[in-house]
Amino acid sequence: MKKTIVSGLVITVIGAVMLAFGIGMHGQRAVIFDGLTPHVVSKAKTTRTQTYAKAERIKADVSDMNVVVKSGKTFSVKYAGEKINQPTIQKKNGTVIINSKSHKRGFSFNGFSFSSTGFYHGAANDKLTITVPENVNLKYLALRASDGKVIQEPAAKMKIEKYDLRVNDASQVSLSNLEIEQADFQLNDTDTVFNGVTINNGQLHLNDNDLAVNDSALTKTLIQTADSDITMNSVAVDGGSLSTQDGDVHFNDITITNSYSITAKDGDVEALNTKSDGYSTSVSDGDNRLFNQSNDNGGTLTQNDAAPNRLRVTASDGDVTIR
Repeated sequence: MKKTIVSGLVITVIGAVMLAFGIGMHGQRAVIFDGLTPHVVSKAKTTRTQTYAKAERIKADVSDMNVVVKSGKTFSVKYAGEKINQPTIQKKNGTVIINSKSHKRGFSFNGFSFSSTGFYHGAANDKLTITVPENVNLKYLALRASDGKVIQEPAAKMKIEKYDLRVNDASQVSLSNLEIEQADFQLNDTDTVFNGVTINNGQLHLNDNDLAVNDSALTKTLIQTADSDITMNSVAVDGGSLSTQDGDVHFNDITITNSYSITAKDGDVEALNTKSDGYSTSVSDGDNRLFNQSNDNGGTLTQNDAAPNRLRVTASDGDVTIR
């Protein structure tokens, strides 16, 4: 009983302090606790633009904001949003470095967010815009983002020698009109769309998000997915492979050079209007259809399998249709 009374008194005191602080700050306000010291979070908006005469390397690590990369006349980085979430922007050794402040994590209720270290106000729908001159080829672009959109849709073709993209729990990733010499993408819980994207070498790792690739070219590109559906329309693939687990694959109007392989676990594979010199399909548990051949019990089907350029599909616990 004594412990219960003491606990009740402690909670009451904390509540009284919070109430007094709120009244002193003129009503309900967002609060951050630094240890035991409360601070009111300002929701003031700000806009900041930083321009550079020349830059060929960009490293950005941000969260809780939308990121837009576009082409323009001058190189600039613009932030628009809540002042407290404003990232640092600097140029060091020829690299533009953008970092947002870290935010505590927890859960939200009635305008406040709670964590093990206290409670605070979450980030707003802020926006970071990176403008790259049309005549500049980026040597390196490293972008790490979470809890926001990533939109890279330059009006003119943007060339990037090395693109390192890490996105987690974003509502959307949309890339278009890009030519990437080497790509290293890791996407988690983020639906992704490529339109008019050329990748000459790279790897894409996806988890719990769908990928749609349209009017693009993928050369020597390794794609590994888990719990993700993959759709490709009007895509040229030159070598490379696709490995999926718990997801469907839909190909339409695909041109294959130097062979391509698909390995699917627990998912269907459908390839329509695919152009390749040879084909091989192997199914362990599902229907297997290769043009005018079919086997309801899986097995292996081939057509001109000796050709050096062929599509190879291996599936377990899923149907395969090539026509």
